[in-house]
Amino acid sequence: MGIQAAAFQVTKRVKIVRTLHRLGMTLAMAAVFGCQGVQSGPEASGPNGTRPVRPWEGIVVLRDDAAVEIEAWACLEAGWLEQVACSPRTREHESLVVIEAEPSQIHAALLLAGLEPGAPGRWTYQDDVFSVVPPSGDRLDILVRYQREGRTVEEPIERWIRDRRGNQEFPDDSWVFAGSSLAPNPEWMGEGEHYVADLTGSIIGLVTFGDEVIGFSRVVSDQEAISPSEWEVKSDHVPPVGTRVTLILRRAEGWESASGRSDGPK
Repeated sequence: MGIQAAAFQVTKRVKIVRTLHRLGMTLAMAAVFGCQGVQSGPEASGPNGTRPVRPWEGIVVLRDDAAVEIEAWACLEAGWLEQVACSPRTREHESLVVIEAEPSQIHAALLLAGLEPGAPGRWTYQDDVFSVVPPSGDRLDILVRYQREGRTVEEPIERWIRDRRGNQEFPDDSWVFAGSSLAPNPEWMGEGEHYVADLTGSIIGLVTFGDEVIGFSRVVSDQEAISPSEWEVKSDHVPPVGTRVTLILRRAEGWESASGRSDGPK
């Protein structure tokens, strides 16, 4: 990583720390700078001998595995999808699961696991030409663990999604730790900045809203005129609404951390 890129990452981290601290999340400093002073659980170690760290309720960080586990529940059995995961009372009508933990807490937990954020995907318009800018950040695999007929199932979240004709599985592409964004507070919040996903509830995006903590690796428009709805709930596979599940966010296989890679997967 060059000096300018490193300086940008440090500046971005400091801004995130300040914003999360203002939101009352005092463990963000530990998440960003890799401090050891966070509470570890007494349960068994993770796959690589990791002692689980529980920085907030409903979130477990396995640092040596570059993974975060998050408690959630299934919220949709049929219909079009624009999100994989959202906050309560936001986009449950178009999301597979709901997560109680704050989006900014999830961001900080991913930092604590050693993952590097980038930026959400977006569109640009210059010289009468629209261009697509894909999301950046460390690549992630997303799995879901839950109980089905008395046994524990762990599978990629893509198994819960299908195309509108019901004959095509969701692409097996990585997801991206985009990191949402910071924005000036609206007047009712007072002075300062806020973490945008905390207001919008966009945690894991399927379409590209530009505010998601984690985005799909491709830019998918949320406008019907540009990109007609294509993906829906795989109704014959997902568990009933209300089923408790665990989302597993981990560094994609073959993907090195941002501090150790140059231009992508090895």
